[in-house]
Amino acid sequence: MKKTLPLLLLMLAVPAFAHPGHDTNPLQDGLLHPLTGLDHLLMLLGTGVLAALTRRNLTLPLATLAAMFAGAVFGHLFGGVLGMETLIAGSLVVAGVALLLPGRQVLLAMAMPMFALFHGWAHGVEATPSAFWQFSAGFVLVSGLLLAGGFAVGCLLRRHTGLQKVFGGGLLASAAMVLAG
Repeated sequence: MKKTLPLLLLMLAVPAFAHPGHDTNPLQDGLLHPLTGLDHLLMLLGTGVLAALTRRNLTLPLATLAAMFAGAVFGHLFGGVLGMETLIAGSLVVAGVALLLPGRQVLLAMAMPMFALFHGWAHGVEATPSAFWQFSAGFVLVSGLLLAGGFAVGCLLRRHTGLQKVFGGGLLASAAMVLAG
């Protein structure tokens, strides 16, 4: 079981950063986008897990979602930012390390909305300007569902420190894949 969870997580989505051109069906593209990039998928699940483990209730996921949407607006208005992809991959490192260091979870969890700003920024850059609002509605909805799913997983992991470490290790391995790709 310990070795299969990270492998299962890695098979859920392929590594992907920017995939521009979301104008054919922007709402559908927005709904699918958080599920098709390993970086976005695991950051959202990891943040939800951290929120549950640190007893932050829904404050951390809501702050993360708000920061992600604000970042999308900034990306839409101002374009790309140097180092954005590194910060996105860094969010997986921080979430993974937080799961491996319970004494630092609260501090590291509080950094997740800042990282979500850059995830959202990437979304804003990717969206076709004429389709931005539809694309954003889709990715915000699915991102909220992934945060809630991560929160539910985190509630289950509260009693299983070994599985917390496996999940954290999976996030770190995924971050290495994203950085290498």
